[in-house]
Amino acid sequence: MLLSKSFFRRWVWGLVGTAGVVAVFGLSLGLPGLSKDAAAATKVKYAEVVRSVFYLPKYIAIANGYFAKQGIEVDMTTAWGGDKGTAMLLTGRVDIVLQGPETAIYVENGESPEKTKMFAAITSTDGLFLVSRKKMTMQQFKWSMIKSKTVMGWRPGSTPGLFLEYAMKKHGILPKKDINHVTNIAIPARVGAWVAQKKADYAVFFEPDISRLSREGYAYPVASIGSEIGKVDYTVFMATDSYIKNNPKIIQGWTNAIYQAMKWVQTADSMDAAKRVSKWFPKVKVTDIASSIDRYRQFGIWKSDPTTHPKAISSLQDILIEGGVLKANKRVAYEKVVTTRFSDKAKGMK
Repeated sequence: MLLSKSFFRRWVWGLVGTAGVVAVFGLSLGLPGLSKDAAAATKVKYAEVVRSVFYLPKYIAIANGYFAKQGIEVDMTTAWGGDKGTAMLLTGRVDIVLQGPETAIYVENGESPEKTKMFAAITSTDGLFLVSRKKMTMQQFKWSMIKSKTVMGWRPGSTPGLFLEYAMKKHGILPKKDINHVTNIAIPARVGAWVAQKKADYAVFFEPDISRLSREGYAYPVASIGSEIGKVDYTVFMATDSYIKNNPKIIQGWTNAIYQAMKWVQTADSMDAAKRVSKWFPKVKVTDIASSIDRYRQFGIWKSDPTTHPKAISSLQDILIEGGVLKANKRVAYEKVVTTRFSDKAKGMK
């Protein structure tokens, strides 16, 4: 998630100061039957920004034992926000974090002496889909249909919110003028609000909410926000410069495992993949996870290449500037926030 503009300059130090009171949930993820390997494995403290099917390759890397083969034991925590994940990273509470690439840009522009770098990515663009309450197909939908309608968006200044607004503007729709834009519904309440209130005509959701709502007849996906935005590497793995310098074998092993999982996900049976990761989503029907996988693959949401390329970071910063959360004179050079040596080496391995 993006941070508000007023919080921009002193973002990092404010997070570090409050890191001790951040509420998180931890889960150590050792694999059964690997006691001999586990004894020799290096435990890596890791935080995901949220728990989501959107990050499928990461769960597959754990479930299929790819991390274990690299001598890594994953000690996973859910941070519930990019601000919290960054605070955990900069204070040493975690070694690696999976979150939006914009956080590295904020750290680079901030006052922290410790900086962060992206070393591998798994999602190539936004995973949100616009859904309609009225039954229609993507072929029938036109963006002009949302004019004068109520659209349930995302928190102002957040990554999903900025990307949705960018997609609207691309089609000549001004979010503050042409629609009734609802942005004050908390993430956990969004599905319930959509089902119960029935006031919004359109909304944006991630999977597996889309599959569930579609299956139950409450919503129909009509547009991929990611397809409108293009390639921006929406979610990346990052670590501090000092951790990368001191632990290159861990970073390489992590990247190798993720790349192996990415390749597996490209062609795997969706139901098989859903069953393998279902333990991380105990309240979600396996069929909905499988449907989520099919939809995300159809729209090319997952990367097949773990490298974050310059164009993705440039496009991201264009969106941040357009959204008013990054000043044009604060653009960050690609090399300041990305390292490709680990992903390049992973792609060269058989």
